[in-house]
Amino acid sequence: MPRPYNILGISEYPAPPAPVESRAPLAIPHTRAFAGGRVTMDKGDSYFGGVISTWVAPQNAEDEWRRLKLDGKTLDRISPSRLMSLLVDLSPEVSRALWDYLRLGNPGWEIKVTRPNSATPFKRGKDTLDEFIALLTDYYGAVDIVYNRLMFSAFLRGAMLAELVLDESGRQPVDLVTPDPWCVRFKRKEDPMRGRIWQLGQWQKGQWVEFDRPTIRYTPIDPASDSPYGRPMCSPALFATLFLLGMLHDLRRVVAQQGYPRLHITIDLQKLVEGYPQAKQLSKEDFKKWIDSIRAEVEEHYAKLEPDDAFVSTDVIDIGAPVGTLDIKSLGALAGVIEALERLAIRALKTMPILMASNQSTTETQANRQWEIHIAGVKSLQHLSETMLGRLYTLALQCQGIAAKVVIRFAEIRAAEELRDQQVLTMKIGNARKAYDSGYISQDEAAMMAVGKEKADQPAPRVAADDGDDGVPDTNDSTVDPGTMRRPGLTVVR
Repeated sequence: MPRPYNILGISEYPAPPAPVESRAPLAIPHTRAFAGGRVTMDKGDSYFGGVISTWVAPQNAEDEWRRLKLDGKTLDRISPSRLMSLLVDLSPEVSRALWDYLRLGNPGWEIKVTRPNSATPFKRGKDTLDEFIALLTDYYGAVDIVYNRLMFSAFLRGAMLAELVLDESGRQPVDLVTPDPWCVRFKRKEDPMRGRIWQLGQWQKGQWVEFDRPTIRYTPIDPASDSPYGRPMCSPALFATLFLLGMLHDLRRVVAQQGYPRLHITIDLQKLVEGYPQAKQLSKEDFKKWIDSIRAEVEEHYAKLEPDDAFVSTDVIDIGAPVGTLDIKSLGALAGVIEALERLAIRALKTMPILMASNQSTTETQANRQWEIHIAGVKSLQHLSETMLGRLYTLALQCQGIAAKVVIRFAEIRAAEELRDQQVLTMKIGNARKAYDSGYISQDEAAMMAVGKEKADQPAPRVAADDGDDGVPDTNDSTVDPGTMRRPGLTVVR
């Protein structure tokens, strides 16, 4: 049945889709302009249309902790998100865990720019992207500041949020901002194809602003199946670190008030009254004033004493030996409590005892396993940020009319693994050589097995096989001439 056409000669029905077999493979979208200008805001506190401050002072966590009088009832006066921001600067455990994640998460990086659907390097795209990275370096002092903020957000907020800011024409990237993921929200939205989806947005001056641009990327960390939000890595450590920090503050006050040995000076009132009979005739108020004046006089003389002065007094005043309320026995139980809280904090912060210096004795094998497990967790966060940055950098080139694909990779911490890498390489080479000498595989297959090369540099080994005992080529090989100790066409190198 022919399709009806309107008066302009255009079909009123869409053409049927091409068979699956004939469809072209998906490719990178064509270069295009995007909407210009920034959409996101750094903070989401403008719901009621408040005035946005034009300046901000550096955070002073110590003063804020003291001003808010944070103690056992802290959670009644401050939100958990704000409290974690303070603990990053105040808690030794939280700050150390964050330090390790930032240092290990960004030990260096490498960016590759290739043509679409190809592994061929694209010099023009790389040069253009380098110019944008140089611009970010001018803005922030180093482009690593932007990358570290993403890792910081993953640790503290459980998500990464970034926006590629373009100029008004949508053709030139001007910035790469990283707002706080805590300031954005999701709402349900009906999509004609996908059904009910989560729509990212933000309340700005009382208005809901949808973030439907491809230049805005939100990546959650381990979200639940029914939630679009990520889960902060450090949230489980809130109780343990707050408890430990509060206990240390209380312990400091106890030590300052009662821990240092002090002289105990006693004034014998009975002897004092016997030596001054008129005191019995004083009223209760006058007697109290008289006693207070004597005590003040003793305190005044004691305050004026020099370190080498001697105590001289009558039998009315008794100067006892220095005493203190704290000793090893009274504080012995605190060590176990502190150690237990530290273990809880280490687990909650997703780190390892070897990094928190809490291992009393650890074998090399245990240390290696702990290190590998921790680095695997760091790599998983690196992959999320690599995907986000690669996509945003790709859009930065596409908006300028450059069809390219950008891949960014963070360097791995391999210094401690170099010895093990060389040991593994030696074993691979030895196994490949034995398999070749036994006739199991070809020279090219041995090269792939040993060093990952598809084709060997030589059609046969340059030297005869060595049994490893005396450095002399092995004569058991049927291809070796016992008289010359050589294979045909080979030279023995000693």
